[in-house]
Amino acid sequence: MVITIAFYALLVFGYFYAVGKIWRGESEFDGDDPPPFWPFSDELWRGAGRAMPVLGLGGLILIGAGIVSDLVGKDSSSYDLVMAIGTVGLLLTILVGFPIMYLNRPKLFVPPIWRDDPPIYPRRRAQGSADERRRDRS
Repeated sequence: MVITIAFYALLVFGYFYAVGKIWRGESEFDGDDPPPFWPFSDELWRGAGRAMPVLGLGGLILIGAGIVSDLVGKDSSSYDLVMAIGTVGLLLTILVGFPIMYLNRPKLFVPPIWRDDPPIYPRRRAQGSADERRRDRS
């Protein structure tokens, strides 16, 4: 268990180091050139980069809650509280991280250098309606 806690501490340190660099605009993240293993669009790659601080925090909360729940045990009175904290991490990912990826909102949680980026969803929707208009003309 000591190794698990040490590894988690390393993850937390790495997270804050990376988010600090992202927030200051010193990140080496290249939003225009996704790696070869990325199976989705370039826009989604940029959106995932924008949402990395929130998605990473949600993941850390989930992992931390899992470790703590294992330490306190299922029969402990604080087990339900730890599971509720894990649920907060999941809700953070779904209710804040995904809107940042697709809509670039809420701006408070978007790194300052990417706050002016266009959202993915309205552009995709407009592109889809343009495709429909083209089909109607044929």
